[in-house]
Amino acid sequence: MHKAAMWLEKYGNRYRWAYDAYQRFIDKVDPSLAGDFNRSSHVTVAVYGATQVGKTTLILDLLGVTGEALERASSVLRGDQRMGKSSTACAIRYGRSKDDFWYISDDSEALDDAAARVQFSTIRTELEEGRAQSMDVLSVRLPSVFFEQGGGGALSLDLRILDIPGINAVNEAEQAQVARVAEKYVATADLILLVGRADDLGFLHPQKLKLAALGDWMLQPNRYRVVLSYTFSPASFKTWFGQEERTLEQVRAKLYQELGTHDYKPPKSVEAMLYPLEFGDSLQSLGATPEYHQAAVKLIQQLRRELLASITESASPYGRLASAFKMKTLIDARLKREQAHYLEQHKALELDLKHAQDALKQANQLLAECVEERGLLSHQARRLHRYVKLHDRSDVRRFFTQPLRPTKESVSELKSAAVEFEKGIQAKWRALCERHAHRQTSSRLAELAPPKTSALNSVYQKLDGYLTDGYWWSSENYRKDRSMLYRAAEKIVDAYSEAATVTIRKYLEGQADSVKRNHRDFQQRFSVIQATVAEHQQTLLDAKAKCNDLERAHEQFEKRMQSSIEHSHMFEQYILEAFKAELNRVREAIRRPVSAVEQVYDMFYLHVLLGELDKMLEGKKF
Repeated sequence: MHKAAMWLEKYGNRYRWAYDAYQRFIDKVDPSLAGDFNRSSHVTVAVYGATQVGKTTLILDLLGVTGEALERASSVLRGDQRMGKSSTACAIRYGRSKDDFWYISDDSEALDDAAARVQFSTIRTELEEGRAQSMDVLSVRLPSVFFEQGGGGALSLDLRILDIPGINAVNEAEQAQVARVAEKYVATADLILLVGRADDLGFLHPQKLKLAALGDWMLQPNRYRVVLSYTFSPASFKTWFGQEERTLEQVRAKLYQELGTHDYKPPKSVEAMLYPLEFGDSLQSLGATPEYHQAAVKLIQQLRRELLASITESASPYGRLASAFKMKTLIDARLKREQAHYLEQHKALELDLKHAQDALKQANQLLAECVEERGLLSHQARRLHRYVKLHDRSDVRRFFTQPLRPTKESVSELKSAAVEFEKGIQAKWRALCERHAHRQTSSRLAELAPPKTSALNSVYQKLDGYLTDGYWWSSENYRKDRSMLYRAAEKIVDAYSEAATVTIRKYLEGQADSVKRNHRDFQQRFSVIQATVAEHQQTLLDAKAKCNDLERAHEQFEKRMQSSIEHSHMFEQYILEAFKAELNRVREAIRRPVSAVEQVYDMFYLHVLLGELDKMLEGKKF
């Protein structure tokens, strides 16, 4: 027995040298790729998907739980949770108990169905209330009676297969728990089963999967399988399936074609990753049409056997080695995707840059117009200031004062002199207003009517009362009338001077207020435009910075990926170096054996070892 154990140990460790080479390779891989190759210490299969798509039923079926026991097991796992919501509240690893009782956690007591149901209900309540955040993975051993006797056609219970709760849980605490567990285990699992309904293929879009680590699932066919439930149930599928006998390849091709209608084009390799199944209640419902049911079950059984073999093969240490050999394929796909993303982003940023440049150009034009307007306002203010000073220094009364021309002792001469004075002072009023209006680029004063000359009315009345034109009988009357005319003229000069002074002062005060108001309004607009220009300048700088950042990031990514491609070529070298070291070790052990028995085993092991390298490099299965 000891000798047999010795050989089994040697044979079981025949790939250890390759795993060491793998770890050496992973330790130097680019950080952006490390998440796709780092693995947990346990070989793990993670089952990931939305609620109510059959994840738990699938796992139990693959582990060998009989069809009769599936409903009973699911009912207990659900606890008091009603139908329509996720049956599992936390990540669960299933196993087979030693008897016909339930065991929840490693130190659990034996529980019957009722007690287990209560326990699962309690766990769910604690999770939904956020009182079990430290809970990681729950180890559940199902009653032995649930499993097929002999264990044929089922996965090994030694495989670490995790049932991750639905990614679209309603409860926030449950969402946080799912996200935490998914980030920890899904990202490092050796194999991920993405489970969803065949009539809702949109769930496979990387954004719908709600986990960054799953963004490249289509590029890693060795690490992912897509299991579809409710494939054969829809009436449209039944009609298509019933037209003629369909092969597994045709079913996969049809589903792959439908996948291409969901805003992304999956690579052709995805078609071989599809496992359209039917299990649980949905499979039983097909029994209503026996012929269809029989044809569907035939394909389902074939797919199930293929899926079991694929899981067993991929969820193994050798599956990790296969992923390293295919690293260049992943890098090439990422480079292609990055190039497409870069071109799309570059186009968008170039458009943003053009908009920012146009907006800044328009803002600078407005600023230039404001600067020009500021010059005009300053010119107006200076003109007003000069005119105010000129007005302050001017003698308005002297401007309106005009001597009465000498006249003969004649009524008509005095009347003519009065009319001449009246017209003259009115002309001076108009001249003053026009000159002022010209200086201030305004016609408002030019339109002002001159003050009245009613002081001359009494003079005209008296002069009109004479019957003769001459003052033949008394020169004294002429002198009195001329003095009367002189006094009236003085009154009119005073009135004009006062009216002009008041009018001009009022007008200048209004102009000063207008200049201040215009300047204040201008300053507000100017400040806004200056701020707008500064904002557009910053926007332009930001747009240029984003373009530069995008260029730099793209260049750095290409350099890293090129370095990763060069590093991917090193894996084969690491394998060869590790193989050579193992070969030398075994040969040395044969030359210097510890015992004759171990020497014989080492010779057998050497024979096995010599054949493994070629199979590995050729991509053949172990």
